[in-house]
Amino acid sequence: MEIAIHLGAHCTDEDLLLRTLADNGALLDRARVHIPAGNKARPVLRRALQGASRSPTANAPDALVDDLLRGALADRMVLSYEGFLGTYATALAGPRLYPDAGDRCRSLCRIFDSHDVSFFLAVRNLATFVPALFQASSVERFEDFMAGHDLGRVTWSEPVSAIREACPEAPLTLWCNEDLPLIWPDVLQAVSEIDDTMKGQNAILRQIMTREGFRRMDAYLQENPAPARSTWRKVVTAFLAKYADEAVIEPEIALPGWTGEMIAGLSDLYERDVARLKAMEDVTFIAP
Repeated sequence: MEIAIHLGAHCTDEDLLLRTLADNGALLDRARVHIPAGNKARPVLRRALQGASRSPTANAPDALVDDLLRGALADRMVLSYEGFLGTYATALAGPRLYPDAGDRCRSLCRIFDSHDVSFFLAVRNLATFVPALFQASSVERFEDFMAGHDLGRVTWSEPVSAIREACPEAPLTLWCNEDLPLIWPDVLQAVSEIDDTMKGQNAILRQIMTREGFRRMDAYLQENPAPARSTWRKVVTAFLAKYADEAVIEPEIALPGWTGEMIAGLSDLYERDVARLKAMEDVTFIAP
């Protein structure tokens, strides 16, 4: 069984991947791809991970897969949960991002031992990622949330390297959350391994465009179907330039100490970090 595990990260998905794939149920059934409902799969996975430190019995991975399949016939299963790598409270630890990423992925590989595990992860600019983490957390004061964190030393390269070291046999696919409007169909294809066009390939665009702009773009694409993904991107880029909802794309961040200078500095660090990730030989990077 192929087990495709979408690791998040936090504040990059909100279960849109699972919802979009589930909306293509008939297509997935024909391809023998199963998408367990998140509210049913996650308690099962938590129980399995809690016992991952103990020596598993020989048939434990198969029993877990059977529990997740619930009688479905499939060759591939997709699991997605933003908490796989940590909680909102533990995502940042001083100068480190997801400090337990390696151990947590090792546990995921262990509970699916004898199955083919692959990982998928979105990275996000800390300039917007950290404020989103804070807003999603239970911490009331931003100063308390930031206490002890050295963002100038935080990189995605560190947890990614830890995952590769912990699970060298598990393929890892990355992408930038900022690129998602132009690569969403590619992400759906990579996670599901289904080449056919899916419903919901414009789901991200619906979220970041004005209602009128999205209606115009959708009508244009229906009247002029894009013959290739590259053509689709050119059309989308043109409509985004005119109809993007700036309040969504570039939300105002009103937090203590979160200055324009800091945002620029973190963005520069992010660009250099992404360049390092793209240069890694043992990862696949989806880009426009």
